[in-house]
Amino acid sequence: MAKIGILVASAVNNVKLGKRIEELTLELGHEVEFINLVDLDLPLYSTVAEEKNGLPPQALELANKILGLKAFIVIAPEYNGVMPPVLNNAMAWTSRSTKDWRDAFNEKILALATHSGGGGAKGLQAMRIMFQHLGANILAREILTSYDKPLNEDTAKSIIQQLARLS
Repeated sequence: MAKIGILVASAVNNVKLGKRIEELTLELGHEVEFINLVDLDLPLYSTVAEEKNGLPPQALELANKILGLKAFIVIAPEYNGVMPPVLNNAMAWTSRSTKDWRDAFNEKILALATHSGGGGAKGLQAMRIMFQHLGANILAREILTSYDKPLNEDTAKSIIQQLARLS
């Protein structure tokens, strides 16, 4: 049995997608660590904020949770052709909250997913670039849903099983 982290950077439709993927993961007999990055309410990252206030406790807690996992599904909507600010901000704080900036995701296995009304492919591409830079190994298959295109649960199960095998 694997433990798979589900990182969600949304407050509505991507949370619904994440919750369904969580259900499928549990049905397949794996454990889940569900983390909604919006709920962490992290301050906007800047070197000035870090020097002035130090690392926020919720950033340290997030980094520690991520360090304890080997496989993830990152779920985020597309914002203006890229990933949402909450995801980029959380990853900035995470990279500053570990000994080495790549520690949290280096050599980890990731899958990417989105629910997007605007297409989603560019957001997935932006996430792929960021997580590759952080050292993650990202599955080629992605989950892309929209209002017209519901979740293909067979694809989701296949991705979950692949993450479990590789972790």
